[in-house]
Amino acid sequence: MSDAKPPAVRHGAYSGAALAPLARNVKQSLLKRMGLRQAELTWAGREVLDLYARNRAKLIAIDRWLETNPMIDEEGQPAAVLKVYWLAHNAAMRALAELRGCVADLRREDLDIASALAALDREGPAAKP
Repeated sequence: MSDAKPPAVRHGAYSGAALAPLARNVKQSLLKRMGLRQAELTWAGREVLDLYARNRAKLIAIDRWLETNPMIDEEGQPAAVLKVYWLAHNAAMRALAELRGCVADLRREDLDIASALAALDREGPAAKP
């Protein structure tokens, strides 16, 4: 019997229990920076925010794992989790762009969202994943 841990236990990228608190923190932090409450978003905005937060949580979990584990193994092969990392990064950036559109649509409902849009711009590709 092998002592190898399943991937979810190793880095947490597949573990809903490990990701839930991280996703909640990402969501709360972004909403605070935008100066919005989740209830002020449309249903689509809330769904996209959740998608973004879950993918950012995966990135955080994998980043933490990579701090203590090699990115490249002894045989020169990249860690298998890097495939998940780039998929989550791409999904997070796409969700962020979609969320920006959802927040921009709030302008039509007479909400002052300039600071929210600025916060989303700061969160973009130049920001550390």
